[in-house]
Amino acid sequence: MKVNYRDWEPNQGLEEIQVKIYNENNPDIPQPVTAQQVIERFEREKIDPKTVRYALTEDGKPLAYIQARDYPNVEETHLGFPWALPECPEEVQERLFEEMLDYIKTRKEAKKYDILMNTAIERKEIVDFFKKKGLVEKSKSYRYDVDLNEVSKTDYTDTAFSARLATVDDVDLLVKLVKTDGRYEGQFQSDEDIVNYFKDRVIKDGEEKGNKAILIFKDESLVMAAAPLLLKLPGEEEESLILRFHSYLPENEQAHKPLIIDIAKQCVAASYGTEKPLSVFIGPRDTEFATILKAYNPSKKVTGIAFGLEE
Repeated sequence: MKVNYRDWEPNQGLEEIQVKIYNENNPDIPQPVTAQQVIERFEREKIDPKTVRYALTEDGKPLAYIQARDYPNVEETHLGFPWALPECPEEVQERLFEEMLDYIKTRKEAKKYDILMNTAIERKEIVDFFKKKGLVEKSKSYRYDVDLNEVSKTDYTDTAFSARLATVDDVDLLVKLVKTDGRYEGQFQSDEDIVNYFKDRVIKDGEEKGNKAILIFKDESLVMAAAPLLLKLPGEEEESLILRFHSYLPENEQAHKPLIIDIAKQCVAASYGTEKPLSVFIGPRDTEFATILKAYNPSKKVTGIAFGLEE
């Protein structure tokens, strides 16, 4: 099979090819990704065109694609799996991955950014692919399930922090916190979208259902916020109680204790989701949060692995 390889270019219809391949490989996501979302994200992030590469048949039909994405706020470059359609030869996936890895090693970002490949633990084919490439495990992500009824019976004594429920008047504060945090970079197209997310979804849901956002202040400054939400996670049949967003400023990890306690008290008072544990997804940087949760004897399981290059 003759295969054409090409880098991303605007106005060539490549985004449609990309979402077709991605959505077919990820049928459990809540909503399929659209080409317009990809177009807007690429424009917003002003991507390096060589960090998205496609494999096409001789007559232009899609076979596979791969993308590397920079996260300047944490100084990381994430190299994705080479998603492919069933008719794509394995060697095409191999070539996409190897050539993209070689390229991102040559960029100026490689001098200070870690290069990581992340995957969910249940995607065995991806885990095996990265291992076969000689990549090494750098870190794991976990899911902690805690009993909110038990958490709600506890209190915190650290008077450095104060907490209250969010109202629509706090939207500007929440927008500033999320933008400063940076972990949701790329999920919103504009500041207006962040405003609408909090005003039309988080605040509105909280007023109707009793799952309001919790704001944690230190010296009158907002340093952390989160809100609970009952949601069906991809691949699961029943709803789980999760943190629909979770943002905080660096060096304020101890605020997780009042956060989790006040979320628990609110959920119990509103009878919101307390028949289920709160599922908290803990990444490599959330060590302080993990320590606080361990005091409540959570169940724990691995959800993801980050692979990287050997030192």
